Amino acid sequence: MSFIFKPNVRYRMPVVFGPAPGPRQKHDGTPWQAEESGTANVQWATIAYRTHRDKLEALLPPGFRLNGEPLVYVTLGFFRNLYWLAGRGYGLVNVEVPVIYTGKSETVEGGLCLSIWEGRPDAIMTGREELGFPKLFADIPDVRLAPDSGALSGQASWLDFKFFEMEMHGIEETTVDSMNLLGAPGGPIFYKYMPRTGPFGSGGADVTYVTTSQPMQGASRGTSPIKFEDAAFRKWKAKGGSVKWHRATFEQLPTTCHVVNGIADLEILEYVSAEMIEFSAPGNAVATNSHRVVEPA
Repeated sequence: MSFIFKPNVRYRMPVVFGPAPGPRQKHDGTPWQAEESGTANVQWATIAYRTHRDKLEALLPPGFRLNGEPLVYVTLGFFRNLYWLAGRGYGLVNVEVPVIYTGKSETVEGGLCLSIWEGRPDAIMTGREELGFPKLFADIPDVRLAPDSGALSGQASWLDFKFFEMEMHGIEETTVDSMNLLGAPGGPIFYKYMPRTGPFGSGGADVTYVTTSQPMQGASRGTSPIKFEDAAFRKWKAKGGSVKWHRATFEQLPTTCHVVNGIADLEILEYVSAEMIEFSAPGNAVATNSHRVVEPA
């Protein structure tokens, strides 16, 4: 008897070994329960800057338009003690811009993720296939706040080529009165694209649509699965900070130089904000199990 797919569970290649374990399900295909997921620890530092509108608009997929100022939000973060990685963690660099997307029957506002680098291949393959996140790999060392100096710094590289740096100074803790994960307001939005197999790319796309964790219009508007009252939440603001994108040659970044250089082309005209948060919350709260498709127009 040949392999049989179980209904209502997630699979990834190679599929013949059964349901794919990851952040959103266990080896048997059943969801992780809150009591099984422990407590995740997250550090998230974000710098926002203004750039040229025309260059930013040129990166928007069909159906998108900028929402307000041409801002770029760059986040350097680290996840620790993740249940689905048996207690391990990883770093990330996320780039998003404030947008409005008009679909078939709804309009969604939030931050379009242009690219996200992560330090674990496991996190990349689950997020790309299951959620439609534009994930890439990078070596991202752990990032920790230095309370005595009030400074933060971090970087991302690929095979020893450092393509990204961030630093903040004059960091001071501030009052927290609501759950705010920083980044563009409104919750994250992603453009999922999976190519169809065909000679010389003749097949086009198997999948091309927008995904988000935001609820359908008319439903409850909370966009974060993390409840403020359930999280140990701290927040800092910095007096200053900077982001550096180092342009790459083909030899330095053979498969991603076009991405890094495309972001580097977004000239930093003015820094707008520099903030950081830390929180601890139930592990499965960051699994984005509510992610869904926004039907294209």
